[in-house]
Amino acid sequence: MKNNDDSKKNHWKKFKQKLVCTLNKNAEGCSLKSTENFEEENCDFNKTKIGKYAFSKTNRHDKNVKKERILLYARRIFFIFISAILFNFGVLAFLQKSDTIPSGISGIPSLIVFLLNRSNPEISKFFALMYLAANIPLFAIFGFKVKRSFVVLSVLFMIFQIAVNAVLTIKEVETWVNHTFSVSPGWEQMISVEVQPNVFQNYENPNTWPIFMNGIIGSALIGISIAIAWKNGGSTGGTDIIAYYFSTKKKKSVSFVLMIVSFLTSAIFLILFSALHPHTASLAVEFTNVNGKISPVYKVTNNHAVFGMREIMTIFYIFIVNFLVSFIYPKYKKVDIEIFTADPKKILNYLKAINYWHAYTVYTAQSGYTGNPVYKVETTSLLLESKSLIKDLQWIDKSAWIKIKPVVKVNGSFSTEYVE
Repeated sequence: MKNNDDSKKNHWKKFKQKLVCTLNKNAEGCSLKSTENFEEENCDFNKTKIGKYAFSKTNRHDKNVKKERILLYARRIFFIFISAILFNFGVLAFLQKSDTIPSGISGIPSLIVFLLNRSNPEISKFFALMYLAANIPLFAIFGFKVKRSFVVLSVLFMIFQIAVNAVLTIKEVETWVNHTFSVSPGWEQMISVEVQPNVFQNYENPNTWPIFMNGIIGSALIGISIAIAWKNGGSTGGTDIIAYYFSTKKKKSVSFVLMIVSFLTSAIFLILFSALHPHTASLAVEFTNVNGKISPVYKVTNNHAVFGMREIMTIFYIFIVNFLVSFIYPKYKKVDIEIFTADPKKILNYLKAINYWHAYTVYTAQSGYTGNPVYKVETTSLLLESKSLIKDLQWIDKSAWIKIKPVVKVNGSFSTEYVE
């Protein structure tokens, strides 16, 4: 056992020494050239983000690596919990008030709640449980075909969602949420109109701007929730599982796959909603002035909305959610990185030391200002990995000038292991 520990320590020491030497050939124990000078205090291995990542990939059983992974997953679980809070809050506080029809598997419990809520308000308490039940077939089909940690974190999301839903649907809490987070206090979705003496019938409120605002806010919260879950290695379940499977297989943008799935499922649910719960006859609003008191008078018309605010907000929901997912978590978005430097040795040695997984090319040019030779190191990387890479490059060569350009499309194999 002691020999194994000594072997690991020696491996760590050699790896660290290799990186220090490649960053600073003047460091102790390295073969030096006097022209390659780099301050030794800047050679702390822990400051190199990609260096730590490279080491952790090849030394999973190292004590320090295990500790870092535990902290990483603790952080991920915390944000999955935050995601569950935002998701449930967005649905219960805003989306339900807008009659917005969610896309994907969440449309199943939403449809049930929407149809039964007026006759049985208690049904909303079971939203999370119904959502979990609807996800079981997807986990059975795709659960063994995707990354295990993704499945575990997605299941944790749904467990957290059940707990959060149980709290938010407590009568006192639900009442407080509905009154505190109301975009239009006193507004009701349905208006009771006396159609005959002592005979009342419910109609949709012709004042629809609260539906629009509730839909926008709810969609934004759901989009942020989904993006947080994706960014931390999990998902909100449902069609996210399908999107994850196809996005990893085809290396397509997560939001692109979600967009396709969302439109397909939303079309199905819109048809079901329209058939099971069509729009009521519309109301015309007139205002009367009796003794200086202005009051609205509602009159029933024979007009029925076929494509109303409910359908409009469903389309808005899809675009808002997928825009936010793409903006917050651009998983497969690629960028070109161009590094201009007078001395490329430090940068090239660094790329070799971390076994940099993308191709890179070195160009030689002449500075138009000084006439001195200038070197350009060019590579294409994922946007999410480029941030850590650029920080390391700026630390290695503070005088380097770095330019980043978006990449529209690439053909051929491209490593995405860093974000998987």
